[in-house]
Amino acid sequence: MSSLKPLSERWGKPVLNKFGKKIYLDQMNRKELEERLKETDIVFLPVGSIENHGPFAPLGEDTIIGTSIVERVAYETGVTVAPPIIYGSHPSHHYGLPGTVPIRATTLIEYVSDVIRWLSNAGFKKIIVWNSHGQEYVLPIAKDVAIIEKQVHALIMVTSWWAWVQDLLRKAGTGEEIAPGVKLEKPFIHADEVETSVTWYVAPDLVDVETLKKEGDWGVVRVIPGKWVNAAGNVFPDKPFNWYDVSHLPELYYYPKGFVGWASRADPEKGRVIIETVIKRVIEFVEWLKKTFPPGKVPRTWIDLKDYQYNKPEEGVGPIEQVK
Repeated sequence: MSSLKPLSERWGKPVLNKFGKKIYLDQMNRKELEERLKETDIVFLPVGSIENHGPFAPLGEDTIIGTSIVERVAYETGVTVAPPIIYGSHPSHHYGLPGTVPIRATTLIEYVSDVIRWLSNAGFKKIIVWNSHGQEYVLPIAKDVAIIEKQVHALIMVTSWWAWVQDLLRKAGTGEEIAPGVKLEKPFIHADEVETSVTWYVAPDLVDVETLKKEGDWGVVRVIPGKWVNAAGNVFPDKPFNWYDVSHLPELYYYPKGFVGWASRADPEKGRVIIETVIKRVIEFVEWLKKTFPPGKVPRTWIDLKDYQYNKPEEGVGPIEQVK
């Protein structure tokens, strides 16, 4: 063991699971990778964003939340976490806010599908694309591009952290508790009570609590009433439009501080209930996946290129004899 200290605590210090082995793919060497694949070929690929979340929360909030969750899952289960994709795709109304770095959807699709392709090439055959930003309408396309155009032979799954606690998020504003003594007062939107509570729990040192309490109320303005348009997370399936189906009011003009709703009502205890529930449920799924599909065993999710018909004959005639 070297007596030298890493130059960067963030990048140079190994992050280990409860079995004493590395969690992150980028910290492994070739030998460690090969050993991991014998144990489990499940990998999480976190996809987040750099986005304005107001004067009290970090720009990398989405990436921080999603990666923190799967790090805990990997700690308990022994699966691998790939380095997160920290830039994300954004709908039109997010554009223009300082600190937000939007990536075109087509660019992100190609990027994510390439990463999937080469994670599969490395030996990971169960790839969970773990979304933590409002781009859940983009990433399933990357899955299909990977399978159809890049001929990836793997089980690829796309999900978002909030999808694992939709039952809790639907209780927001109803007066119903999500845990004894814990209620969500307002529906999940963006950089609001819910998301700020979650960030406060997973990264308490990155939330400016004083500013949050002073400036954390903005409210919500809409073009179409919420009766017809779902909010973030699409947790209300009875509404005809999801939030990304409608061109919303530009945040640059209507939410210039970068947050929506009543973030001042955030509380780390609310975040704890939400995040610990996500972790518990994802661990249950991962353990099922490990047991059902051991390393090297994967359900057929692809079609071989040669099996496409395309109306192609197997053979063609030769050249016509030259007439003299």
